[in-house]
Amino acid sequence: MEMMIPGRGPFAGIDFAPIVPGLYRAPYLVRDFTQGLEALPALADTGYAHDVGRYNERRRAMYTSDLFGQADPWAKPAEVREIHIGVDVGGPVGTPVHSIADCTVHSCGYNAAPLDYGHVVVTEQTLNGRRVWALYGHLDAASTAGKKRGDTIARGAVLGAMGDKHENGGWPSHVHFQLSLVEPETHDMPGVVSNEQHKEALERYPDPLLVMGPLYPNEGFFE
Repeated sequence: MEMMIPGRGPFAGIDFAPIVPGLYRAPYLVRDFTQGLEALPALADTGYAHDVGRYNERRRAMYTSDLFGQADPWAKPAEVREIHIGVDVGGPVGTPVHSIADCTVHSCGYNAAPLDYGHVVVTEQTLNGRRVWALYGHLDAASTAGKKRGDTIARGAVLGAMGDKHENGGWPSHVHFQLSLVEPETHDMPGVVSNEQHKEALERYPDPLLVMGPLYPNEGFFE
């Protein structure tokens, strides 16, 4: 029987498909990315098939490109983008990524800047009568090729696959998943925000665990 995840909060009463089903079938590693990537072992060296990066985590040491403002010597600390507003699920290159719900493709494309999303699919779904958008980032080119606005994707269907560094913005293989209550203009959402943007971002981009289930230590599927 296909696994479903009960929604919480504003999405209570809805059953969601897992984005990466393998995440829920065996223990996984919940990462602390506050100190950046260099101090952490690669996923392949941890003994786990998957890892999770938290929502609303301050990750100043990770976001070092011009995209996030840290390279600007004149940037005020409150303007530097360092707070992560999605949930990351890591896995091997090519890991299938599934749609949480019946949806249509809102937009898709390639965000080419260093440490950006790479290949992205944004979907639109109606959840408890409310339009909600979901971004799946850091995908590979082949899995997103041919997708276009208006395409329908069924709950649980594969909509992409985790991309390698040369096509996913330069990151270890993973999917960045983010919800939005505000329609994006294109295949992009601010997945990392500044102190100035933080309060508004939490209102616009709710915690993805509302549709992914409780994944953190002492509250998740695996402790």
